[in-house]
Formats: sequence, C-alpha cells, structure tokens
Amino acid sequence: MKNKDYSYLYSNWEDTVRRRKVFLSNPVFVKGLALAPLVVAATTVHNGILLCIAVFFLLTPTRIVTNLITRRMSMPLKTFFYPFISAIVFSFVYYYMYKLLGATVLVLGVYLPIMVVDPLIVKNFEKTRKESLLYSIINGLRNTAGFIVACIIISAVREFLGYGTLLGVKLIGFAPLPMAHNTFGGFLIIALLSALWAQLIKNYKYKVEVEAMHDERYNRDAD
Repeated sequence: MKNKDYSYLYSNWEDTVRRRKVFLSNPVFVKGLALAPLVVAATTVHNGILLCIAVFFLLTPTRIVTNLITRRMSMPLKTFFYPFISAIVFSFVYYYMYKLLGATVLVLGVYLPIMVVDPLIVKNFEKTRKESLLYSIINGLRNTAGFIVACIIISAVREFLGYGTLLGVKLIGFAPLPMAHNTFGGFLIIALLSALWAQLIKNYKYKVEVEAMHDERYNRDAD
C-alpha cells in the first residue's frame, strides 16, 4: 500500500472502520455481540461451523426484510418486528439445516434458536435513520463475515485447548486447558482473544498514523 493511501485511511478513520468492519469493528471481539452462543456452544470447530451457517442465513435476510417492512414504523413497533421477523426467518433456516445435517444441529441445544433475539441479529432496530437496501445487504454481510471469522477462531482455540483436537483430529495426546470447553473457560478465552484483537487494532491504527504523518512531511518537503 502506498503512503498516500495511509493518509486517506487516517483522515477518514470512521469510514475506514466501517468499510473494514470484519477487523476494525468485529461484532464479537470489538462489540461483544453473540457472546452467549459462542461461550456455551462454540466448543469445537464443528459446533462453530453450525453457528456460522445459522448466522449466514439469518443475519442479512433478517436485516433486509425488516429494513423493507419497518421503514415507516415507530421505535416500539420496530422493537417487536425485528425479533418477530428473525424468528420467521430462523424457522426456515433451522428446518433446512435439520433436513441437510440431520440431528447434528441438536448438539447446540437452545443456543442455536437463541440467536433469534441475539443483539447480533436484532440490534439494528435501534437505528433511527433509514438505510438503503444495498447498505443493508453490504453491512449485513460485513457483520456476518466478522462473526464467522471470530467464531472459527474461538471454536478452533477452544477445541484444541479443551480436547487436544482440531476438527475431531487428534493433534496431541492431552488437553492443554481442559476447562476451555466449559462456560468459564469460554469467557476467559474470548476475553483474552478480544484483548489481543484490540491490541492488533491499536497497532494497525498507530501504523496508519505514522505512515500518514510521513506522507505529510514528504509532501511538504516536495513543495
């Protein structure tokens, strides 16, 4: 990336965060959304993939449908319609997941249907401004991608630490951190990963700032 690009990124940081939401505004590691299903259910990569499939088919469609229906609704009505639409969309998602994957979807228990009312899915109703259909799709896909990245990382780390396996394949003969598969271990690991993620963002922003300042000095010297 050229220095002039860093100048733009730094001077338009809010836009940069919005366009690079998967990393700079990750819904899990930065915003702390969808913690309940991740803490309890994302104990293996297999379970994480099931959560990712559900969110992929639930988040963006819910956002699109509710955006079209609730454009002229007041906030109290939006509060009702978001989880209502989410529940309808989820009923189809769950049905087809069960048809394709069978009883394997049952291993997540209540933490799959609880996604219907998770802030990751329904938080958008709080916005008072109207957004275009295209923006709903783009932002929904960004949030979905952010969740998938976080979910796979969390479930892979927890499976390895809790069982010594990855995708069910034995990597080592012992579990480095057996409590990784329980609720407390889930909270601990997500907290540590979130702290690491925050540090990476801080380092990236510092790099952008330094490169932008270097670019400004270069331009002044050139003049």
